[in-house]
Amino acid sequence: MNSPYFQFSGGIFAALLFLVALFFLFVFLPVSLVTEAFSKLGLTPVQGILMLIAILLGRTVNLPVYTSDRLVMVPRQRSVQFTMDETGRHVQIEDEPGNELKKQVIAVNFGGCIMPVLLSLTFLISLHMAGMADGVYPWLGFTMLMVAGGCYAMTKPDVLTGLRVPLLMPAVMTFLSVYFFVPEPFRPVAAYVAGTLGTLIGGNLAPLLTPRLRNNVAAPQISIGGAGTFGGVFVAGILAVLLA
Repeated sequence: MNSPYFQFSGGIFAALLFLVALFFLFVFLPVSLVTEAFSKLGLTPVQGILMLIAILLGRTVNLPVYTSDRLVMVPRQRSVQFTMDETGRHVQIEDEPGNELKKQVIAVNFGGCIMPVLLSLTFLISLHMAGMADGVYPWLGFTMLMVAGGCYAMTKPDVLTGLRVPLLMPAVMTFLSVYFFVPEPFRPVAAYVAGTLGTLIGGNLAPLLTPRLRNNVAAPQISIGGAGTFGGVFVAGILAVLLA
């Protein structure tokens, strides 16, 4: 019986078209959407691409800021040692994996927390320099409160990431609150600031300040803006600006 196999018979030209389509779908289109969103906020395409690279690279950097006295159970990895027995032969000794108690660490993610905060401050300063900041803060506070409230209600403890926010929910909340309640000149900045900061406040900071939720988080590290929250922050900031 012959084993099943895959055979592509479309020729080299069709294969190249397929690769180009994949590049457009997964690389060019997302990058163009991000640069388009940042252009609405006053950045050039080059600056938008640089910000995208910085945010994606910064996603891997977590900066510890606080070590809690709360102890959480952490799986201990299997360790292997090599020694020699009485006859001089090499013997491999493996320790059975177990659990150990460690203090819980609170960290901030560079790409998911520090960068969005700095960008939000930069966009607000740009509004002041352009003389367009009058009246923006009440709308900004309202939309941020709406997004933070929705994120707080939907955030769940996660054993791996600490706190997890639904990916698209912050973007939907941001778009609805900005589109229906914020005047058009303020929408791009309000969408980015409320989408990112509202997600961070409602998805990370508020749950950490709530004993009922904080005591249910068993992850060894809780990263503000990191895994579990980064996707919601990023998508809310970019998608909400495009739709607004």
